[in-house]
Amino acid sequence: MNMRLSCLIGIVVCFAVNMWAPHYHLAAKVIGITLLGFAILTTFLEGEPPRKVAKKPA
Repeated sequence: MNMRLSCLIGIVVCFAVNMWAPHYHLAAKVIGITLLGFAILTTFLEGEPPRKVAKKPA
C-alpha cells in the first residue's frame, strides 16, 4: 500500500510541476509514467490478501 500511495503522490506532483513549470514537461512525463508503471507493477505483485471465510456454526 505504501509503494502505491507514494507513486500516486509522485504522479500528482509531476502533474503539478507540468502545470506550474511547463519547461519541465518532458521530465515530468518521464517520471510520471515511470511512477505509474511502478504503481501498476506493485498492484499486481502485492495482490489482495486471501479472504477468510467464516464458518457458520451448525
